[in-house]
Amino acid sequence: NKNITFMRSSSVLAAFSIASLATAAAEVSMPSFFSDGMVLQQKSTVLLWGWADSGEKVSVQFLDQNTTATTNTDGKWTIELKGLKASQQGANLTVTVGNDTKIIKDVLVGEVWIASGQSNMEWTTLKAKDVKTYSSAKDDLIRVYVSKNHTAAEELKDFPGSWLSTKPGNTEKFTAVGYHFAHSLRKKLNVPVGIIECAWGGKRIEPFISDPAMKQAKDLDYLVKAKDEAIKKYSPEAAQKKFDKDMASWTVKNEKWEQEKSGRRPRKPKLQESPLVHPNLHSTIYNGMIAPIAGYSAKGIIWYQGESNTRDRSAQDYGALLKLLVKDWSNQWGSNLSCYYVQLANYDDQTRKDWVVTQDEMRKLLDDPEMVDHNIGMAVINDIGNLKDIHPRNKQDVGKRLARWALHQEYGIKDIVVSGPLYLKHEVKDTTIEITFSHAKGLKTADSEPLGAFEILGANGEWLPTAAEIKDDKVIISHDQITDSSQARYAWHMTAKGANLINAEGLPTSCFTTVK
Repeated sequence: NKNITFMRSSSVLAAFSIASLATAAAEVSMPSFFSDGMVLQQKSTVLLWGWADSGEKVSVQFLDQNTTATTNTDGKWTIELKGLKASQQGANLTVTVGNDTKIIKDVLVGEVWIASGQSNMEWTTLKAKDVKTYSSAKDDLIRVYVSKNHTAAEELKDFPGSWLSTKPGNTEKFTAVGYHFAHSLRKKLNVPVGIIECAWGGKRIEPFISDPAMKQAKDLDYLVKAKDEAIKKYSPEAAQKKFDKDMASWTVKNEKWEQEKSGRRPRKPKLQESPLVHPNLHSTIYNGMIAPIAGYSAKGIIWYQGESNTRDRSAQDYGALLKLLVKDWSNQWGSNLSCYYVQLANYDDQTRKDWVVTQDEMRKLLDDPEMVDHNIGMAVINDIGNLKDIHPRNKQDVGKRLARWALHQEYGIKDIVVSGPLYLKHEVKDTTIEITFSHAKGLKTADSEPLGAFEILGANGEWLPTAAEIKDDKVIISHDQITDSSQARYAWHMTAKGANLINAEGLPTSCFTTVK
């Protein structure tokens, strides 16, 4: 498990920010991710930045490029490297400020991706399926930026961590989904792949979105108000008082447990955090983990999150929230970042009443006209979940399915089927409904059984199970209650029970409803 660091007070935050920017005269000071072993994006404009005294001359030398800049009045400098070609061997990158020189060693050029989300993205190879395979893997051209988790009340300038290459002792710390995504790209493209992981288990989507973006999204103002209300209600004194009381109670219970060793050890209480830095309130994770790396040249984002937004109103708005995140990050990076995301897996927890709603919000985003300027795609995994575990161990297929989209849309490998069948349209014909899908070549069932999990909306307003068959790569639903206005749906349950429609690639069909 990664160590999790919370920024608990404004004074600590200020100290962290100042420390990250502190620089003596003419000293090279750069964020931690510009460090030994880093991977830079090929065939693009790569930004490097740091701080020194105002008016200092800065020079950067890398491969055949020599570039200079001068720090602005705030002491910040930015330098561009253009059109770098992919490398198979690391090279030194030299930064000089005045009489001070910093040499960043073993720098590769290839493909860079940001891996973000909650626990299923953070989930390490050490806890995934086939852990022995990971632990023995060696590939110096797959590298991951491994770091701790941070929240902040304001945007930070640094995101401390280190670049690690794939080898025993390192790989076990990697995001499993990110590793398999990178491995699939390496296999096809034969270039280095770098993954910057910014994931945090158990967290909602809105903490990953910047404060200005959240406040401009009027339909999502209830999430901004939730933080505002929490700030108004928070009292450091009351929080400390409650913590002291809880600790006294825990001490008694724990002493009893130590004597009897019966049942679970009582959980040690924690001091309530200020809402300004709470990791489930909007913008706090963005400030601590995303803002520092904004501008680090990357091809795009891979995203696996949503579980924590399935119990409340935000499930209905998940598509809007994910769209906001992609547009927000693209604005911060200064380019239209691609985003390939994972639809939630099948799971059985009835307290998460809007699980399938969140899944369908993800699906509908694929057809959102406001996303035409972004390459997006969704990995459907409702066939490889674990009904009793929100963390299915099969991360290999998740990474591979994300890579299908990237390889096809980013790198022009057109013979790759990117997805299982996705609902396209439907037509009512007498007592049947004809459903057309994209990615539907070779429709069949995964288990050689009749099609399952299809329903129609009956005249009495109830959803009724219905027979369905495959005909010419379409699905034909038949039922005596079908009328001109009938609607259909598929796999509309978080367990995806009976859902068995796949294409010739063996990729599963996403849940959908024809109801607008």
